[in-house]
Amino acid sequence: MSAGAQPCSNQRASANAVDANDRPLAYLQQSKEKTSVGTLCVVCGDRACSHLYYGVAACHGCKCFFWRTVKSGLTYSCRFDGDCSISTAGRNACRFCRFNRCIKAGMKIEAVRMESKKADKKKRRSDIDTDDESSHESIDSPVAKRQKSDDHLLISTLSLIDKTAADGNGKKALAMELQPSLEDLIEEPALLNGHRTEMTYKSFTAADETLCSNGERRLLTWTLDWCRQLTSIEDDLKTSDKLALFRAGCTPLTLFELAIHTTSVRGKFGPENLIALPNDSYLQQDVSPPSNCFLNLKTVNALVQLANRNLKSLELQPKEILLMKALIILNPDASGLSTTSDSTVSAFRDRVVAALFNICSERQMEAASAAARLSKMHFLISQITLMASDLVEHLRLRNTFVPDAAELDPILIQLYGDIFEDTRSMVHMAEDAYLAPSQRADSRSQGSQQQGLQHNNDYNHWSTNELTVSCDATFYPETYSNYSPVSSSSYVSVPGSTPPEFFPKPHLYAFAPAQTHLPFYDLPQSCFM
Repeated sequence: MSAGAQPCSNQRASANAVDANDRPLAYLQQSKEKTSVGTLCVVCGDRACSHLYYGVAACHGCKCFFWRTVKSGLTYSCRFDGDCSISTAGRNACRFCRFNRCIKAGMKIEAVRMESKKADKKKRRSDIDTDDESSHESIDSPVAKRQKSDDHLLISTLSLIDKTAADGNGKKALAMELQPSLEDLIEEPALLNGHRTEMTYKSFTAADETLCSNGERRLLTWTLDWCRQLTSIEDDLKTSDKLALFRAGCTPLTLFELAIHTTSVRGKFGPENLIALPNDSYLQQDVSPPSNCFLNLKTVNALVQLANRNLKSLELQPKEILLMKALIILNPDASGLSTTSDSTVSAFRDRVVAALFNICSERQMEAASAAARLSKMHFLISQITLMASDLVEHLRLRNTFVPDAAELDPILIQLYGDIFEDTRSMVHMAEDAYLAPSQRADSRSQGSQQQGLQHNNDYNHWSTNELTVSCDATFYPETYSNYSPVSSSSYVSVPGSTPPEFFPKPHLYAFAPAQTHLPFYDLPQSCFM
């Protein structure tokens, strides 16, 4: 196109047709390009000086570090396994490994000792002062510039993802004959248009059952948008991989978002000890939430303590918050993630960790302080992940024993399941052992069409002393009702039950009759709080 020329109408229409939710994908297309640099330091990779020092190409900082260590006879020790990474971003974190790297790279100790004793002391002092403690030269190196540019591009993309996920698009919900699956929602984000309202955390009103239900669905939509847009940056990830990352990161990401906004609004709109919800409502510490709330009292109290103690002391900056959200989603150990994608997720996660360390370095200046701050952030994520595991078990209990199944969102049933989820997985495995491949595919296809349309009514008929479980005819045809049990030692497992004796262990059959009655005892009230 010549200078000053305007794009044609077709080009303009094509450009405007890009969905707002997919705009962040274009931001990182240039991040994987490589640039050529000049001679680099053999120790840390920074720009080397114009001539050799002690036999090798080295930067000014590494040359002074080696000279000072040999001249002063200093000795160091490594706090880890003696194989620390030495780079421009963290070369001062472990001097033991840095000095060993100098020796392995070819720097000669004899060359330092043979220097003239009459060397200018003022010049020598100037060399020491310009050591890598400040390392002004490295700031202008091509490697440092490239890293800073990549970090800026990544943070800009995450900021756009966060903004588009939290803003309301004002579009109406689509009419659907069937309840979409989680895979459908990842591939077709427009299916959740009616739930994309603007998220505000002003905490004006104590949350009731309606506000809790609306807040839960809005947070679910927000986490789905965050995960979908972030994972779409990598072309190698399939829909099944994105779904695996969403399942693993949905709950901890939700808790982290609530904790962050709880810290920001504390004392401004509502009471001090509260959890802010995205629809201007709140849950208060030591006050039992509504019966249908996705947060139980234990989680509310834990989140308040986390905000008052950990988040308050860290004083996270907006850039750090964005990168931590990405770290929560990019979990290479997520259940269901394919073996071909875990390396892609790990590489993406390493980029985020490097950017987070650089942000900490800019704030703390010293590498040791930046590393300490980074470790605190990782510890915070681990705390939230453990809290999320407990919350998932609460949600499974709620989905199992809710009085009115119609009140539950089918999407939430697909996401969390119920306390018999592990048992059904075992039954499916046993069924596959008896069915031919073609029959197995037909059985799964029929079952997937019914999934999400209604809550499992198998668990609705229960009394004080007995729980009735109605088996799904799709998965348990009458023709297989005569098969023997999978194992006489197989039991129904109820994860996270406290105490476990409240949940008896009935035998598990591969193909049960139409109804199987399981003994059920009174559950303590604490199991539902």
